Amino acid sequence: MRILITEDNAQLADFIRQAILQDGHAADIAKDAAALMHHLDCWQYDALVLDLGLPDKDGLDMIKWIRGKHNPLPILILTARGGIEDRITGLDLGADDYLNKPFAIEELKARLRALLRRPSGYSGTSISRGNLQLDSKSRRVTIAGENLTMGKTEVAILEYMLRHATLTVGKDALLDAIYAMGFEVTDNAIQVAMHRIRKKLEQANASAQIKTIRGIGYILS
Repeated sequence: MRILITEDNAQLADFIRQAILQDGHAADIAKDAAALMHHLDCWQYDALVLDLGLPDKDGLDMIKWIRGKHNPLPILILTARGGIEDRITGLDLGADDYLNKPFAIEELKARLRALLRRPSGYSGTSISRGNLQLDSKSRRVTIAGENLTMGKTEVAILEYMLRHATLTVGKDALLDAIYAMGFEVTDNAIQVAMHRIRKKLEQANASAQIKTIRGIGYILS
C-alpha cells in the first residue's frame, strides 16, 4: 500500500513516514497543498494523511478539491484545531476519519489500517485466499495456519495481490504501490520478488498462486 502524508512540519511528517514504513507500506510526503495536488495528479495512493493547517491552502479546501474530482481516496485528517466545527466540516466534505494533535502514533497506524480495509471490503485485519492468510497488522503470513517467512517487500506485494485478487495487476501498478518516491529500484525488482514469492507459496503448498499474464502483469488465483 502507498500512503501520502501532507504535513508542513518536516519532523512530524518524517516521524509518521517512518512509522508507516515500519508497518510495511510505502509513504511519500507533500509539504503543502501545491505538492499534494501534484502528487495526486501524478501517482495513485491508497490513503491520505492530511493536516488541516497547511501553509498555502486550508486542508478543508483540499478535501473539497479531492472529492470534486470524484476521487474516493481514503482521507485521515490531522488537526491541532480545538473546535469541533472543522472536524465536522471535514467529515461532511468527504474525509473518512480524523485525529487530534498531539496523537499516539499507534493510534494513527490503527486508523490507517482501518481505512485501508474499507475499499477492499475486509472487515478485519486478516486477508485470505484459499489456505493463504495475511494479517495486515502483524504482517504475518500463514499457509493452512503454518507461518511462512517473507521479507517486507514480499509481504507488501502479496498484500496488494490479495487485495486485488482475481484482477490482473501490472508491474507499474505494483511499483507505484510498493515503493515510495526517491526509492531506487532496479527494472527487474518486481520480477525477482515475484519469483521468490511464488517459490515460497509453492513449497508451502499454498492453494493460492500468482500467475504471470505475459505482457500484462500478474494475477492471484
